[in-house]
Amino acid sequence: MTVATGVTRFTVNGVGVEVDAPGGRRLLDVLRVDLGLTGAKEGCGEGECGSCSVLLDGRVVASCLVPLCQAEGRTVTTVEGLWADGRLDPLQVALLETGGVQCGICTPGMVVAGRAFLDAGGDPTDAAIREAIAGDLCRCTGYTRIVEAIRRAALATPDGSVAVNSDDRPPIAWPPPVPRTPARWDGAAATTISPRALDEALAALAAGGARPIAGGTDLMVQLAHAAADGTALLDLSGLDELRGIRLEDDAADPAATDGAPGGMPGAPATLVVGALTTYAELRASTLVAEHLPVLAEVAATVGAAQIQNRGTLGGNVVNASPAGDMLPVLLVTDASIVLRSVRGERVVAADAFWPAYRRTACAPDELVVAVRFPLVPGRVVRARKVGGRRAQVIGKTIVAAAWRADGGLLRDVRVAAGSVAPTPVRVPGAEAALEGACPDAATADRAAAAIAAGITPIDDVRSTAEYRRLATGRVLRRMVLEAGPA
Repeated sequence: MTVATGVTRFTVNGVGVEVDAPGGRRLLDVLRVDLGLTGAKEGCGEGECGSCSVLLDGRVVASCLVPLCQAEGRTVTTVEGLWADGRLDPLQVALLETGGVQCGICTPGMVVAGRAFLDAGGDPTDAAIREAIAGDLCRCTGYTRIVEAIRRAALATPDGSVAVNSDDRPPIAWPPPVPRTPARWDGAAATTISPRALDEALAALAAGGARPIAGGTDLMVQLAHAAADGTALLDLSGLDELRGIRLEDDAADPAATDGAPGGMPGAPATLVVGALTTYAELRASTLVAEHLPVLAEVAATVGAAQIQNRGTLGGNVVNASPAGDMLPVLLVTDASIVLRSVRGERVVAADAFWPAYRRTACAPDELVVAVRFPLVPGRVVRARKVGGRRAQVIGKTIVAAAWRADGGLLRDVRVAAGSVAPTPVRVPGAEAALEGACPDAATADRAAAAIAAGITPIDDVRSTAEYRRLATGRVLRRMVLEAGPA
């Protein structure tokens, strides 16, 4: 087990650095204050605006949500690092040529997100580019010219960059001068513990005084608004045992892993997803696409690339938000959560895991290590989220439903909803309205009325109770109609 000594070593824009700071301090503050790299901006501080975007090992992330300890041994690229040999990146050139820059607040993050998309070699269609920059808010330029710039940069040749060290442009110096402004937040923990094996992490939990952190997309926001209490951060990012997606099949040995064939045709199986599996990994998984594609579909709605590259399924589970995107899916698929401690392992059904608002069945010394999804032959699973926009949004309502089609009737129906009660909930009334019924308009109307009556939404800053009831009913109604004959 590694207990941080206060010095974190990593590479920034090709230069090795050592930073003596608390491991819980935000990477954004380290870049701006300690290293003088002020390209990444302080925007919302919650991972919603994209102004602080950087590349971490080539993947775009919100640096305001990354604790310094998780930069250890890794490579960080900021907007300053995109120029090479005194020449602007082709994307920066394209933004200038298309007029894709106005106030400039969003530009560094937009450039970094666009560069990540270009480096991934994606097809530069309008839809693909817009998804790539969905986590970067622009209030003045608008997105049309930015999309055009990214498309133009995708077609640029390596010599399409422009020199910046001409007579009228001063050379760019490294390292830049360090500003004398204090950090906004020094992290909630002076100590970070970075175990390299699961047993070490469990021992630290058993000893008490350690708070687990994985992607940090929720916890870093919470810590930014909480007083420091001396609790250490237990950094789980080095536990490869908690990563990956595999298919467990009683009729096949060994179990399949992502990219490997499954067991015998038609044999019952379970899809096992490691707790540290990110939303981006769920979207890219061939096993998920084949056996439970709804996981990838929902993952695509969780934030944007900056969040999907960091947020984890296990984090969504233990955060226990009633608006947790994945939680209704766990309920309708009869998923179970695998917990482990030094005392052993136990499995808790999803419908028993969230007993009250922001509470779980997880004991203080237990860690979520995996989620198990039984794969029921013929089961169809659908999920939809309603929010104010397509990316970076907390759902006003989230609806998931599962059923088997049997002779034109719906069987083994499961219906669940999020953001409409203190916890994600199954809705028995809606299930009863659908069980054994034909998915026609009359059935859809009954189900919509039943789910509206079976939830307890509230008025808050994101929506009203009345709208949540209406939207929840309409979403389920549409799902039922889509299940019927074309």
